[in-house]
Amino acid sequence: MANNPDDPAMFSVQQQYTHPPGILVSDHYIQPYGYTCYRPQGTKDWLIIYTLSGKGSINNGGRGYLSCTAGTLTLLSPGSVQEYFTDEGHVWEKLWAHFIPRLTWMDWIPSSNTDGPIFHLHIDNESSRRVIESAFWRVISYRLNGDSILWDELTLNALEEVILLVASQNKVNKKLDSRVQEVLDIVSWYYMENILIEELANKVCLSPSRLSHLFREQVGDSIMETLKKHRLKQAEKLLMYTMRPIADIALAVGFNSPDYFSQQFSSYFGVNPSNYRKKFREGLY
Repeated sequence: MANNPDDPAMFSVQQQYTHPPGILVSDHYIQPYGYTCYRPQGTKDWLIIYTLSGKGSINNGGRGYLSCTAGTLTLLSPGSVQEYFTDEGHVWEKLWAHFIPRLTWMDWIPSSNTDGPIFHLHIDNESSRRVIESAFWRVISYRLNGDSILWDELTLNALEEVILLVASQNKVNKKLDSRVQEVLDIVSWYYMENILIEELANKVCLSPSRLSHLFREQVGDSIMETLKKHRLKQAEKLLMYTMRPIADIALAVGFNSPDYFSQQFSSYFGVNPSNYRKKFREGLY
């Protein structure tokens, strides 16, 4: 793994990674006033910062500065300006990591919720803070103390926990319409069945067009696109952890045609199902 956050490996979210997923560098900093970092071109990886105490400020892509205080989590995408510093009169204590995400994380990593490129979330709930902090500390502990590929995997798993916890917090903060949430629950539980928008609309007492508009507005994808992604993610688990034939997996997650399943899987994951399974078993994913 790289040991320099200024020498990352990912060119953009949309391109294939030239470096395997992993933690490039991570640490725990306690920095007084005078500490500053400035990378006008950003980096080619992702940067996640969790503030434990004190106060810092971070440039939101030229659209002002965001305050980082206890319980604030900040996420910068590749190529974003990285300018941050400890505020005058404060000591900024933070946990941070530069990382290359697993492809499957991209549906969980939240997009910007500010006027600029940065995702910035203040976590009010104390129990939520504790679990995020605990997972983040494991990221740093595994990376510093491990000396094998299994420790690298533990490090990634700990960061994946952080990403999932942040995604969960972001979902709570969005306060989805109860009817949209009900549709999401149906998709989650009955993804293998033939789901029709008309039936979903009738279930939540909306017209199909109104439900489709409301769902896309709040979720960001159409109902059918969300259903397809959920099916593909379930198929991914079956490919990784079972030896079931690919045609059986396709049918089990709701695809009527194995050929169509392979086409969609390849489009989403960048590799066909059989090669994905092979790479996973070789430890490449």
